[in-house]
Amino acid sequence: MSEPSTYRPLVFTVVEDDGETVTIEISEEDYQADLAAGIDEEHTLKSGRYKMKRGGFLKRHTELKLKEKVAIR
Repeated sequence: MSEPSTYRPLVFTVVEDDGETVTIEISEEDYQADLAAGIDEEHTLKSGRYKMKRGGFLKRHTELKLKEKVAIR
């Protein structure tokens, strides 16, 4: 028999978004629901606010940006 799934989508609220940075908030209730669903403490975000920068991955890995396609006639 397999173990029950601990899958639970990340639930958050966007507090601020200026297009370049975004601030999200994880509520205490959502954090506790993650723990009750069996998710390890180290694999979920604790309650609080988190500030993230948009597009950081592609800024660090410019070789992965999509190139403009040239139409072949």
